[in-house]
Amino acid sequence: MPRTPVRLAVPSRGDGVVAQACEVIGGVVGRYAGVGRRPWTFAAALLSAAASVFVALGVLQKNHCVRSGWSTPGSLWRACYSDLPGAVTAQHLSDPWATGGPGESQPVLTAYLTWLVRLLTPEGSGLVEQRFYFAAAAIVIVLLIAVTVAAVAATLPRSPWVAAHVALSPVLITASLMSYDMLGVALMALGVLAWTRRHPLMAGTLLGAATMARTFPAVVIVAIALVAWRERRQTALWRVLSGAVAAIAVGLILGWAVGGDPLASYQVWSDQSAGYGSSWLVVQIAGLDLPAAALTALAVIGWVLALVVGVYLATDRERNLDVAHLSLVMLVVVMVTGKSVSVQSALWLLPLIALCGLRWRDHLVWAGIELASFAAVWMYAGTSFNENRSLPGPAYALLTVLRLLAWIGLAWQAVATQRRLDEGEALPPTGVRRPILSAAD
Repeated sequence: MPRTPVRLAVPSRGDGVVAQACEVIGGVVGRYAGVGRRPWTFAAALLSAAASVFVALGVLQKNHCVRSGWSTPGSLWRACYSDLPGAVTAQHLSDPWATGGPGESQPVLTAYLTWLVRLLTPEGSGLVEQRFYFAAAAIVIVLLIAVTVAAVAATLPRSPWVAAHVALSPVLITASLMSYDMLGVALMALGVLAWTRRHPLMAGTLLGAATMARTFPAVVIVAIALVAWRERRQTALWRVLSGAVAAIAVGLILGWAVGGDPLASYQVWSDQSAGYGSSWLVVQIAGLDLPAAALTALAVIGWVLALVVGVYLATDRERNLDVAHLSLVMLVVVMVTGKSVSVQSALWLLPLIALCGLRWRDHLVWAGIELASFAAVWMYAGTSFNENRSLPGPAYALLTVLRLLAWIGLAWQAVATQRRLDEGEALPPTGVRRPILSAAD
């Protein structure tokens, strides 16, 4: 007997922005269209291919540096700077923690990935090596975006096209090729998928590994723990935490095993002053200098504040946020109070925006501000080279505040979306239902 196809939620039937965008390919899906005849993998494959186009546009955006190199101040004025080609400044290294290696400034898994791609880069002149490394890194990042898209689509198989928030976001053009942040984003998305598929031990392991690529996924671990605690799923809670601790321990051992210091990057972070995009840099531009120790303390307080907000929202019966919504809100708190909010930090919001079912209107408003901030940060960074060409400090501070407000706006929309679902209103066009992100043991 043939299996009845699953009816999928179709974004073009309810999201006005999506409906308008669909006009270029024939309009919204009709009432009698055969929706659901193909599995979520079909949507994931198409969206992954589309995402590669956005990364290609990112390469085009950095065309000046690809042709002339990533030296400053040219890479600043042309807004084509990237951390990736910097990996070829050192010779082929025996391990990531050799002198000048990525382990000195990157978390364990990111350091290993940087080192591995460096090993695959043939020796040559400086610019040739940079070009080859950048091309190889772009391929790796495209694959990581595809993994993220597939994970989001698989997490919401009744509405796989919601993964378009990852694949078609304008911020991919400006942020995806800045660093290897997509490694942590992909692992984070896989961890959330494992949680929804009722594999808490695997979820914890993947999220712990993601924490060894960047620290931000620790927010998702806390969100899952809070939801499991709220729903009294002690077994799932302990499995998630056990998996996360084990993965983090393995990551640290990988660093120590080759004689490196896997905690070096955290020491570097602790000694840093306020970075680009930070609210504390705005304070500094206003004339109040804060020492690195004070900024570290404020950043730690931000994590504590995120935990307090998470506990409040997780236990508030009127809101009852799920993992995705809770993670997005907590992540925004951490970012807004952090030492820096880099250009590539925007990548961490993409899978959470998708899983929260936010509308494209909100996504595009936020992305537009991200693009403006991307251009502004390089104009401001060039101040030390040519003040006449650079962006004045007050103007950059204003754009930074606007950007942080846009992040807060996304968090606000996430809470509002969850409240509408809890009040029994019609589901958003993405079809995101809260129970799917509250998986049990």
